[in-house]
Amino acid sequence: MDNYINNLLFTYLPHIAMTLFWFGVITRIVKTSKSLQAESSQFLSKKGQRWGGNLFHYGIILVFIGHFTGLFTPEHFYHLFMTTATKKVLAVIMGSIFGTAAFIGISILLFRRINEKRIRINSSPADILLILLLLIEMGLGLASVFISAESSVENYAALGLWAQKVITFQPDAGAVILGHSLIYKLHIVVGLFIFMVFPYTKLMHMFVMPIAYFFRSSYQMVRRGLMKRLN
Repeated sequence: MDNYINNLLFTYLPHIAMTLFWFGVITRIVKTSKSLQAESSQFLSKKGQRWGGNLFHYGIILVFIGHFTGLFTPEHFYHLFMTTATKKVLAVIMGSIFGTAAFIGISILLFRRINEKRIRINSSPADILLILLLLIEMGLGLASVFISAESSVENYAALGLWAQKVITFQPDAGAVILGHSLIYKLHIVVGLFIFMVFPYTKLMHMFVMPIAYFFRSSYQMVRRGLMKRLN
């Protein structure tokens, strides 16, 4: 039973999550491009916005880049520049710095959204849920960093092997991390869930902006209206 659940979560769920992700992204761009925006709460209150927003956005972008390059770079390629042990040390250091920045940033934004009355009133349950999911995911990520620091090089390298087996549709991908820590596994599952809901949340604006903005018909209508009045 444990093997079945592990295989379901770490062999098949990643493909399900990515299918839903891309289906949602394409559907929203094609069908509902006018709704691709994230309403700013800065006009309601500027308190905490600068620090929280900057720490979160810069931190999460650099964490994502680190995850992508760390997990999907083939071992034989990065061995041209460094050993797996060196790569692990860099991942722990960078993950600690940028993960902490993102965690502090999202914590500030959550506190701000709950504590500031005007923002709280204008927040939907989905807004709060999304921030909580991101907070949990980054908390699990930081815990995973500490586990990686204490674990063996082989244990760390297995995570990259698992990710590469997933994207090459290998049926034994889940077996690679069968014995890994529950924290790692929760981090992966919560991350996959965020990917599944990504196209239907405010996170979508990160994926399409600023390109989609210039193709929105509403922008073109405003521009035409201004030209008529000027003429």
